Amino acid sequence: MSTTQKIRYSDCDPQGIVFNANYARYWDDAITDWFEELGFGGTELGGIGVDVVTARLEIDFKAAARLGDTLVTEAAVERFGETSMTVLVDTSRESDGLTVAVGRAVYVFVKPADFRPIAVPESFREAAARNVGTSG
Repeated sequence: MSTTQKIRYSDCDPQGIVFNANYARYWDDAITDWFEELGFGGTELGGIGVDVVTARLEIDFKAAARLGDTLVTEAAVERFGETSMTVLVDTSRESDGLTVAVGRAVYVFVKPADFRPIAVPESFREAAARNVGTSG
């Protein structure tokens, strides 16, 4: 799965590069787009009564992105746990393919009423398995 983000003035810090915290938003946007592509968009994963929360982000910064760049964020499921999903993420500049950030994101599936972890829904696992190798 992949998504693009054009860097705007508001994304940049006083040094003229993308502020590091924005990568968490770019990655969340990519995952949100993927969920929608799978048919699980919106709250409660498209009405199945489940939600996800971000439990962990690991970001390694490799290069700077600047105003006007377009970034491509690609993500792939590394593994499913009982109640979680680990996603590998790679963000690169569209113009030259240079990787600017890589890492992992861990999402935990929860009940919306109390945010307690629950098993990854089988319907989600199946949809994700069917989507392997495709991009949005």
